[in-house]
Amino acid sequence: MECEDARTLDFVGDIHGFVDPLKRLLEKLGYQKTQTGWTHPHARLVFLGDLIDRGPGQKETVELVRTLCESGLATCLSGNHEFNAVGFVTPRPDQPDQMIRSHTPNHIAQHEAFLEAYANDAAGYQETLKWFQTLPIWFESDRVRAVHACWHLGSQQTLAPYLDAANRPRSLEFFKASGIPGSKAWEAREITLNGLEARLPDAASFEDYYGVTRRKIRVNWWAPEQRTYRDAAVIDDTQRARIPNLPMHEPVPDYRDTLCFFGHYWMRGRPRIEHPRAVCLDYSVALEDGVLCAYRFQNEVDACAAHLVWASKT
Repeated sequence: MECEDARTLDFVGDIHGFVDPLKRLLEKLGYQKTQTGWTHPHARLVFLGDLIDRGPGQKETVELVRTLCESGLATCLSGNHEFNAVGFVTPRPDQPDQMIRSHTPNHIAQHEAFLEAYANDAAGYQETLKWFQTLPIWFESDRVRAVHACWHLGSQQTLAPYLDAANRPRSLEFFKASGIPGSKAWEAREITLNGLEARLPDAASFEDYYGVTRRKIRVNWWAPEQRTYRDAAVIDDTQRARIPNLPMHEPVPDYRDTLCFFGHYWMRGRPRIEHPRAVCLDYSVALEDGVLCAYRFQNEVDACAAHLVWASKT
């Protein structure tokens, strides 16, 4: 897909198996399904990953997005959930009796809806995993960028030897190399697909929504002038007081480069532009009040709120 040449690019946030909002969003964006496939007179799609897990339309979502990609109307980036799906059945090279995505009760529960969707379609399951292995890890043109969780040049340089010119994994070696905890490739892939994290100092910790004690925060890598861990944490504002208000020990990135779209962070409320060059399009469609969000990019330098488009679950 020649995304760079399209007059309009529609970036779409995390779908998580909610295929009905996806269809409504495509209609709002002007895409039409004909007897020969989906069409649009002048736009193309870039999906930001996390097609699967959680929602009721796992298989249908994958099939629709893959159809759009194979017709040349879209490209789809890998999210951490696509990586995990491959890792769920791929042995770790350092511990062959373990999978890259461990089979803990929590991980199994998170992935259960996807596995159930393909329970009676073993061939389709294998084909889907093979397709996941080909998804680009990030997208970049002269005027715009996209990644699932974090645009981080150092991590991209580390992962580059495992990727082709279109930033797609050359082979299963990408998953194996970046599946060994603590390795440089693992750290780079974690940052790119799961986000930048910072460990809280000393014995500081907080409890998340689910009562789990956390000693790390996801870092808001795109916003400027963050002085404390509480400022830098990517978390719902109703929960921000849970984060220790301690000075950051390490510098926080301040993104000022090419307009970049990403997902992953479970934003809440009405879709909005919080940073002119870094725009999150994940608005928690899996939650009761969540929406599936897109941005219609038309070669602008700074993001414009009027270009946000979204669809609810009903």
